[in-house]
Amino acid sequence: KKSTFKPNLVFTNFKLFDKNIPIDKNSVLKKSLLLEDKIELAYNQNDFSITYAALDFNNPSKIHYKYKLENHNENWSNPSNERTANYTNLDAGEYTFKVLATNSDGLWLDKPLEIKIIISPPWWETIYAYLGYGLILAVGIFGVDRFQRRRLLAKAKEKMKIQEAELRAVAAESQAKVIQAENERKSAELEEARQLQLSMLPKDLPNLPNLDIAVYMQTATEVGGDYYDFHVGIDGTLTVVIGDATGHGMKAGTMVTTTKSMFNMLAANTDILNTFSEMTRVIKGMKFSQLSMCLTLLKIKGDQLFISSAAMPPALIYRKKNRTLEEILMKGMPLGSMNNFPYDVKESHLESGDTILLVSDGLPELTNDKSEMYGYDRTKIEFHLVGEKEPEEIVEHLKNSASQWVDGRDPDDDVTFVVIKVK
Repeated sequence: KKSTFKPNLVFTNFKLFDKNIPIDKNSVLKKSLLLEDKIELAYNQNDFSITYAALDFNNPSKIHYKYKLENHNENWSNPSNERTANYTNLDAGEYTFKVLATNSDGLWLDKPLEIKIIISPPWWETIYAYLGYGLILAVGIFGVDRFQRRRLLAKAKEKMKIQEAELRAVAAESQAKVIQAENERKSAELEEARQLQLSMLPKDLPNLPNLDIAVYMQTATEVGGDYYDFHVGIDGTLTVVIGDATGHGMKAGTMVTTTKSMFNMLAANTDILNTFSEMTRVIKGMKFSQLSMCLTLLKIKGDQLFISSAAMPPALIYRKKNRTLEEILMKGMPLGSMNNFPYDVKESHLESGDTILLVSDGLPELTNDKSEMYGYDRTKIEFHLVGEKEPEEIVEHLKNSASQWVDGRDPDDDVTFVVIKVK
């Protein structure tokens, strides 16, 4: 018989920018989430996650949840046993987060648990700021009008030509300042996106007894959204991911942030296809317009390699035993572009001295001054030349080869590669 028990539903954690928030009088959490009915955030605190749980300990794995953020989501999320909701880049405004849960026998609660989340606008978008803008504009218009009237009354005829020339000069100077300000704004946005992208990368590489790892990334003039990361499981399984967000600049940085958050949650999952499915579900659920994530994910457990790819360049394996190069080419759509895409997982045996190379498309698509691309064939040739060397030496060789190809110019897209060598 199905249980009619209706468990209590509580909020258990709140994070800003993937960091736990302490309870403090100076914090956004003044008291425990169990007691809070609203959370007030500043305009730049619009990247958060909230965790919840139904207190039914009979069979927690069968409890399902669905949620929505009113004033942002029209519909409830698809029911799942995921207990964390993530939101990024929200506009200022008042939202109400609601979550519903079942008991362990699938009976839904009657009433959702909810909490109000208020994101304040920046000071320059407040009503007082707009009143100030209006006052400044009115004073400016009045002053300019008085000045112009006095000049016209004093020097109407004899200064007419000079006035016209001066007005043209002022207009040209103002236009130049507008263009300069716009260029400075774009430069600042690109630098902010670059710093956001770099902050998502791991600070240290895994130190494993059976593997040596080296990485390299050169960000483009306009940030391209490359990303790589690592996770070492309790059983020693190494999970490696390399990806390339569609789009450029801050949009790409937002996608990298989302992917980083999902990787932190799903890296320990042994089922690569399930990980891809969850990532696609979350990205589509966040309704990023025309944004998706190309991604290669591999796991090394002992001497076995498991790999799948979503629209990324092929992985290359240098086999030391017979000094040959093996290409693992897998077709797939970018994550977030299509639900239920039939991704594939390939398995391969690794031996001592074998070396794996993962690259983003920025390397093979480098273009020299003759409009010639570096190409995948050249990538394989250069890697084959140094496949037996240490990962750091391989990285240095590929980096120098790429730099020579473009004569030292900054790339138009991010260039990233990861080298893993079996000891």
